[in-house]
Amino acid sequence: MKKRIGILTFWNVPNYGAFLQAYALQKVLETRYPEYDVRQIPYLNQKHYNVYYSNSIKQNYRYWLINPKYYRVLLSGKSKNKDVENTKKFLAYYDLIPHFPNITKENIKDCTFDVLVLGSDIIWDFTVPFFGNDGYLFGVGINAKKKLSYAPAFGSVSEKNSVPDYVKTGLRELDAISVRDEKSARLVEAIIGKNADVVLDPTLLWDFQSDLNIPKPAISNYIVVYGSFFSEELVKGAKKYAEDNGLKLICLSSLDDRFEWCDEIINQNEMTPFEWVGYFKHASAVMTCTYHGLMFSIIFKKKIIFNMTEFIYNKSESFIDGLGMKEVLLNDLDFNAKMNWNWDYSIIYRKLNKMKRDSIGFLNSAIEGE
Repeated sequence: MKKRIGILTFWNVPNYGAFLQAYALQKVLETRYPEYDVRQIPYLNQKHYNVYYSNSIKQNYRYWLINPKYYRVLLSGKSKNKDVENTKKFLAYYDLIPHFPNITKENIKDCTFDVLVLGSDIIWDFTVPFFGNDGYLFGVGINAKKKLSYAPAFGSVSEKNSVPDYVKTGLRELDAISVRDEKSARLVEAIIGKNADVVLDPTLLWDFQSDLNIPKPAISNYIVVYGSFFSEELVKGAKKYAEDNGLKLICLSSLDDRFEWCDEIINQNEMTPFEWVGYFKHASAVMTCTYHGLMFSIIFKKKIIFNMTEFIYNKSESFIDGLGMKEVLLNDLDFNAKMNWNWDYSIIYRKLNKMKRDSIGFLNSAIEGE
């Protein structure tokens, strides 16, 4: 019988980035460690699950994964009820990721793993009420011979927040710790006095270029628009550039985005996660303000028109700076300046490949080391 690696992350939430980071880490681990049975742990705290799939929960809860300001909108009572039936369609995609079929929220504490991998995604944001103050997200109460984290993040947590005991316990019990950003590394050190490696999001470790699950869209000659926050100046620039160059503006909507300035809007319930990736792969350029929109733009070596938000800045500043892309992604440039920047991905990828080797090195040491 094979030894077991269990991955615990936000595996069954209706969010393309969450799905694809889980899929990518699954593929990387099962490819690199064929001697293990590598699968997702099909667990999500009931309170968190209800945010997406209960008729009693209001729509804007789910927007938190993109921008925490939406959470404050929810509390103000200004949100509208969500279309749960459309959201539930996303559940069908999770059979595309191998998982342990006999694990439930009731018996997870009785299961044993040879290796437990926590992450990726913002699973360590203990300030979010609907994450349920869940110790499992820090490995507490899960039986594993070896526990490690790969690229989780603390999200909106700051050093001013009071840290629950289960967070401290879980972090101390980890045999190896890595996180997705410098801010999360600083928090680990502040909480338990240990250093954490900063590693790449798993989507950057998997070869999506060669992945046969990624289809080609029926349309061509377009700019992908993905996200909810774009300046008026960038919108004007996008419309003019598209018109001047015979391109369409295609909005990939996952938060009920209704950008009337786009030529076409494709709703979340109309595309699978792999079709979503296909739109990025075959785009002429990408206009985004999201973390995984940025990741897949880099994966497919696209020209990127990036509208930075503070939430995304905290997650990606050091990564962007390390790739030498700070000038174009973080500075206040207009649409044409971003499009005409020197998009030399040979230089960018020399730096990115070093980051990949370091990230794989962490996994090798954490899983195979004594």
